[in-house]
Amino acid sequence: MTDAGGFVALDAAPRLGEQERLLRQLADILNLPVSVFRRRRADPTIEGPTAAECAAILAAFSRIRDPDARRQCLAMVERCAGA
Repeated sequence: MTDAGGFVALDAAPRLGEQERLLRQLADILNLPVSVFRRRRADPTIEGPTAAECAAILAAFSRIRDPDARRQCLAMVERCAGA
C-alpha cells in the first residue's frame, strides 16, 4: 500500500511480504504462475482455474466450521482433481 506520495507505510512492509509469500504458496499449490493472480483479464493460453475461482473456493472452504465437513470437502476436491 502506498500513501498519496507513493511511499510504502513502514508498517505495511511486513504485511506486503506476508501477502507475497502466501500468494507464492497458493500459486505453487495450484501449479500456476503468480502472475495469474495479478492479471485483470484471464489469459486463455494458461490452463487451470481462474483467480476468481480460486478465491471463491478458498472463501467457501474457510466458512466451513466443522472439521469433519472440511475433511470431506477436501477429499471431494481431491477426488475431482484425480489426486
